[in-house]
Amino acid sequence: MNRKFKYMAFALLLVLILPGCGAKAETVTFSAEIEKVSGDSILVKTIDYKGFEEASVDLRDAEYHFDPAEGQLVEVTILPEIKESYPVQVTGVKLVYKGEAERKVADYFPLRENVKYTYRGEGNEFAGYEVYNDYVSGDRLQQSVVNGGTETVRVYEVKDGKLTRTFSEGEIYYRENMIQKSGGDEEILLKEPLKKGTSWTLKDGRHRTVTETAKTVQTPAGSFAAVEIVTEGGNGTTVDYYAKGMGLIKTTFQSGGMEVSSTLESVEEDAVREQTVRFYYPDEKTDQLRSVEKKVEYRTNDRTEEVLAEAYKSEVEDGLGLVLSTDAAIKSLSLDEKNRVNLDFNDAFLTDMNAGASFETMILQSIANTFGNYYHADSVVLTVEGKPYESGHVEMK
Repeated sequence: MNRKFKYMAFALLLVLILPGCGAKAETVTFSAEIEKVSGDSILVKTIDYKGFEEASVDLRDAEYHFDPAEGQLVEVTILPEIKESYPVQVTGVKLVYKGEAERKVADYFPLRENVKYTYRGEGNEFAGYEVYNDYVSGDRLQQSVVNGGTETVRVYEVKDGKLTRTFSEGEIYYRENMIQKSGGDEEILLKEPLKKGTSWTLKDGRHRTVTETAKTVQTPAGSFAAVEIVTEGGNGTTVDYYAKGMGLIKTTFQSGGMEVSSTLESVEEDAVREQTVRFYYPDEKTDQLRSVEKKVEYRTNDRTEEVLAEAYKSEVEDGLGLVLSTDAAIKSLSLDEKNRVNLDFNDAFLTDMNAGASFETMILQSIANTFGNYYHADSVVLTVEGKPYESGHVEMK
């Protein structure tokens, strides 16, 4: 009984590839692309074989005369026995190099949602930082980079075989959709063909070159086969490493014997970006304004105005007056070139307000303080359905 059970269990783990007519194949051969090299085995993605899409190939007893690396096209010959798992495990007999697979820039800078990257820094107190993907739209990505000293917004575009940083601005402590912005100082970070020797010159005269396409880079987040990009200029040399399916995994900068590096430490999936925001409310007892700090969370492509409005409506301690009713909504929220916050409410904000002149003024001042401080703005322009705010007590021009 036990022997029969063990035999059946083994049979489930082992499948024989048969060529037909009940005969057992001696070997099986197919074309594939190497996705990963790990010790004496390789992970391959099949090209012309329907038996499986991916396989882990044991090369300990295989014949081959080159150094396997990610991105190579190979002809793989294996024994017909397949251990079922994901991916399937097979024993290699022979491996023949057929050339290099075409590398696409889009594969080395994925536009992913709800992900947080943490980089470990060395050589400078601000070399370590966190990156949040705030907005993704079409071929563009907006990131927030937080390094403990400042927060920077960067916008990237993956288009026409190039990765271009289209916009970058520091000291941005608020969250706003800038994904369509261009700053006039666009910089090409990656360029096809992604093969050794491809080079280009940047607007400031620096020279950028693809020097390796499968450089093994060890990071706290794992080992990667990366594209190596070297940028040379009068101030020093920068080396960037991009891994397939991951993006930037390491950067080093050298100048005059000094070296600063930022290395990928971890990647958090399904991540949220958290901010602490100060909200102001009328104090019904003192007729003064009081502030309450609340934590808000953003996911990729969340609208800032909706997140802040919901947080404003959330419960606060007794004695603080209502600022936004249940049906009140912020239709648009932005900071303009004159450092003014433009804040447009729906009709319910005005029609649901049941307050005397003094209390209404406190509500409006609470809103001005909350959003003016959030954006570090000089003033707040408040409208209702696109028109200047006007009630029985207050009229704004």
